[in-house]
Amino acid sequence: MIENRVRYPIGEQDFKKLRENGCVYVDKTYLIPELTWGGGFLFLARPRRFGKSLLLSTLHYYFDGAKELFEGLWIGEHEKEWKRYPVLHFDMSRCAAQSADEMKGFLHRRLEEYEKKYEIGPNGNIEDVGERFSILIQSISEKAECNVVILIDEYDKGILETMDDPARLEDMSIILRAFFSQPKAMSKYVHFCMVTGVARFPNYTLFSGPNNLSDISMNRRFASICGITQQELVDNFQPGIAELGEFNDWTKEETIEALRLKYDSYRFTPSQEKVYNPFSLLNAFYHGELDNYWIKSGISRVFVKYLSRSEFDLLELQDLWVDKKRMEDIFRKEDSIPLLFQTGYLTIVETKGQSLFRLAIPNGEVRSALVDQLLPRYLGINVDRLPMLLEDLKEKVLSADIDGWIKELQQLVSKVPYHLYGKTSDEGEEDTNVNSIERFERTYHIIVHIIFQLLSLDARSEICVSGGRIDMVVETSKLIYVIEFKLDGKPQEAIAQIDSKSYLLSWSADGRAVYKIGIVFSSQNRSISDWEYITGLRQ
Repeated sequence: MIENRVRYPIGEQDFKKLRENGCVYVDKTYLIPELTWGGGFLFLARPRRFGKSLLLSTLHYYFDGAKELFEGLWIGEHEKEWKRYPVLHFDMSRCAAQSADEMKGFLHRRLEEYEKKYEIGPNGNIEDVGERFSILIQSISEKAECNVVILIDEYDKGILETMDDPARLEDMSIILRAFFSQPKAMSKYVHFCMVTGVARFPNYTLFSGPNNLSDISMNRRFASICGITQQELVDNFQPGIAELGEFNDWTKEETIEALRLKYDSYRFTPSQEKVYNPFSLLNAFYHGELDNYWIKSGISRVFVKYLSRSEFDLLELQDLWVDKKRMEDIFRKEDSIPLLFQTGYLTIVETKGQSLFRLAIPNGEVRSALVDQLLPRYLGINVDRLPMLLEDLKEKVLSADIDGWIKELQQLVSKVPYHLYGKTSDEGEEDTNVNSIERFERTYHIIVHIIFQLLSLDARSEICVSGGRIDMVVETSKLIYVIEFKLDGKPQEAIAQIDSKSYLLSWSADGRAVYKIGIVFSSQNRSISDWEYITGLRQ
């Protein structure tokens, strides 16, 4: 019956509406005491659509003393006082300001709303938003005879809107600095302040000097504050798991594994705790199918802007070790790693000690996002024709028609724009510069990797094994391709390398058909020039 159907809060970020409408809610309220103990000025960075707005909305109603909304939740059972504070909640995502003047207007309107609510002012004659904000904080605190709570969601919205225009960006930063500096400047009147955003930016943000907030983004205590853990998935979504499995003819175990591969494995702190993307997970249950919901809701604009003007190498993201300082660093176009981590395109997969982390692409949905963004860059082909070409290619890969799928690859690789390969000789002669040759080979490798990712196959590159590093391995339920690439060489050399370094030992007891494949790229023709394979090898 439809009245018994689970309500999934798709796009709902207001805690009160979510609770009153009986939507499924993953209880994170046990973290409220940890967050609010002793007050504080906190900053949390998480990717877009990861639950930051719902978190602040939950805190809003908690500090507002709305005890009835928390019945049945952890905090409802454990909170004894339910003291009520004045709450100033600024949702910057509601502002579409493209200029400093528009941002100033938005902030003045929000301040005026609170002045009317608490009967302060009028202060409409005050031009400086910072001054008006500080007067508001002090006046409300004195009138209510208690300190105020300040919540600022998506603080970086105005920065993202103007980051491509240095003049507008500087004007925007002046307005935002004046506003954001007030909670700490007026700390004697503030009980608690929390700010959320996606990325950290230099010079024009909260992260410097006396206005510095306590950044809890990589604090292990808050590893699962946004997102859904494996246990939370099992505890809260049994009907959704059952229905999704029924729609797709999967067992319960197969359904959970499919969800894990598609949406899980985000890890933002040194803690081992991993979380699912909540937006995609809820949509998968609502629609009854796995899809790239997070990606379809809009690629992170800051990521797109970075990608459009920077070198980007997908293979470098396969096995990347960085220190904590770099991961927490502010955004700079010269270094993509902090941005990719903060926006959710990379996540922690391994740690060494307290400050060294291995990063990788977290799951299938993010991998699709990266591939979709890189597709126009690496494949100079009509995107409308691509689905048919990829479907034909995948069919040949799955049926072990190796000659057929390599010929398909040959067509796709030949479409790659020349400028991606670096400088070439005007006379068309072979470039023997070592760096250029390495760039050729790596570019080919990236292209093939992207194509296999588009096929939604288990394709991994530069895999470390006991004998060395395999260029690429592609696995299906029935077969395994172990692939070695050569530039301007012979395919027999690639096959010999697979044999001499015992690359197949990792699959010696697998039972599937294993194929050794050597593929040669030509730097002269900029395409696949030759290949060889040994078929049906079983270990």
